[in-house]
Amino acid sequence: MTSLPRGYLSHSQVRLYGECPQKYYFAYIEEIPVRVNEKVFLGEIFHSTLEEYFTRQINGFCADEALTVAVFREAFTAQGKERDIDWQVSQRETLARGMAFIKYFLAHIAPKLKPLMVEKELSAEIPEIGVTLKGVIDLVEADFGIIDFKTTTSKWSANKARNSLQMIIYKYLFDRNFGNVHGSLKYEILYAKNAARIRHQSLEVIPGPEDIAQMLHLIKHVADNIRAGVFYPQANHFCAYCDFFAACRKKNPGLLTAKC
Repeated sequence: MTSLPRGYLSHSQVRLYGECPQKYYFAYIEEIPVRVNEKVFLGEIFHSTLEEYFTRQINGFCADEALTVAVFREAFTAQGKERDIDWQVSQRETLARGMAFIKYFLAHIAPKLKPLMVEKELSAEIPEIGVTLKGVIDLVEADFGIIDFKTTTSKWSANKARNSLQMIIYKYLFDRNFGNVHGSLKYEILYAKNAARIRHQSLEVIPGPEDIAQMLHLIKHVADNIRAGVFYPQANHFCAYCDFFAACRKKNPGLLTAKC
């Protein structure tokens, strides 16, 4: 029987297994390294910059917008040189879009926020299914509202936020660690294809009465399958864009050609 490769499950693991069990296998069991594209890279630098910004506020320092912009630029430039990024959009254009995201955040979103905890890592044992669940919450506000920030190229649908497994996991973890304080759950989404026109959505997630039970059922299903070594390929029309396309084609000759 296969053990959980990290010793726990997270939203990203559950989501990846749901996309394709064999993709999960390549990422977490074989640990095949993949190149990060510029969208993921920009999101990482954006989040680390916000972490520095909120940490300063939590520690009693005044918000310094010029410093925050400089932190983003310096981190983007330094890590862009150190890491092997798959620049599908040029580094210059990606930097400009990221700078525009940061400036928009500082002007239109940050003034409304009252940070309490930033990048808060939480875990909880789920004894009834024998799984440890972990997650990292971008921001917890003073009223115990939970916020997750996203940078992307296109607008989200309301259903994408409404059916958010990620937020249900965060609520479950927060309640298990701090008690049920009835804080709001919200996505702050900044989206644009270029730096010229940044747009923003604020989407609240309102959990339904069955959401936690459904989440636990799904986590048990994924954990049971991983432990049983169930890693079948789930072929679809996006296979050609998968980071593990070559490995999957080698492991499953004929499958991708026939179904994708």
